[in-house]
Amino acid sequence: MNRINANVTEFAPRSTVSGHASPNCACWICQTNLSARAAFCHDCGTIQAVRNVDHFTRLGLETRFDVDRDQLEQRYTALARIYHAERFGSKGPRQKQLASDHLVAVEEAYADLRCPVRRAQYLLSLMDAPAEIEVQSDGESAVLREELTSAADAPAIDRVAFKASHGVEIAIRELSAAFRQQSYAEAVVVLARLAEFEDIAASARARRSAI
Repeated sequence: MNRINANVTEFAPRSTVSGHASPNCACWICQTNLSARAAFCHDCGTIQAVRNVDHFTRLGLETRFDVDRDQLEQRYTALARIYHAERFGSKGPRQKQLASDHLVAVEEAYADLRCPVRRAQYLLSLMDAPAEIEVQSDGESAVLREELTSAADAPAIDRVAFKASHGVEIAIRELSAAFRQQSYAEAVVVLARLAEFEDIAASARARRSAI
């Protein structure tokens, strides 16, 4: 099996910490010492168990809010292809299950990182963010909800959707700035506003499609 790009998944360097690998970093077939990120054994090529790593590490991305969407898509596509069931059709049941486990983990990571709200929530969970913070309801989002409720035709709904989408764009920029400045309390506040605008935009789309 060919070596896989280390930015996607390791195939995989030996672990050299103190000359020994921890039990969960040894190949389950040949017992070769592997790094914690190894997805395949570099000696026998056997797929390994899913490691307990964060979403960014799993997809080979830098841990930050400003994720390059094209890079995210490329990494996900590459990993989904690597762990596709067809590639393990001739393997035993354990390797097939491990490949399925990897694919589930990759899909979970991708789903969380492709959505700005979920990406911010996940990133805050990795940081030393405030456990609890009181977030006041945003006045603009409350006005938009009232406008959506009273909207009687498609143009009125479209106006609300446009305003909500604009609010989403602004909130994402503010959220990005908060993360760059490591202002996690501010990020929590902006995240709540972003979630409100996204919910309003989704509600407007649902109303529009029902007309």
